[in-house]
Amino acid sequence: MKGAAPPPGSVVCALAEVADGKSRVVTFGDGFELIVVRTGEAVFGYANECKHLHVGLNLLDDQACETNAATILCQYHYATYRFEDGYCIAGPCQGDSLTAVPLAVRAGRIVIATGSAAK
Repeated sequence: MKGAAPPPGSVVCALAEVADGKSRVVTFGDGFELIVVRTGEAVFGYANECKHLHVGLNLLDDQACETNAATILCQYHYATYRFEDGYCIAGPCQGDSLTAVPLAVRAGRIVIATGSAAK
């Protein structure tokens, strides 16, 4: 994994830039890639690194990961992770979890939150 998550308060993107049930991959200056997923008004963030091969989950699209409204799919080998906690429910790394980055929505923007996120 490249870089580290930005400090709390850092703006990730506008909430409107992540469609409901979809994802967006945001790259920061030091190369850290953050997957942002949205379900309704809730947003969740994870380091863009599959727990099986330690590669980004978005092989085919630099801006998003494949999703199905409640899960993220690794495009390399089809590990399937839940939005709400990054837990792998299917695939070669079943039972492991993505590295969570806490997010919050403030004034229509997604920001890095303080505190810890679910693992």
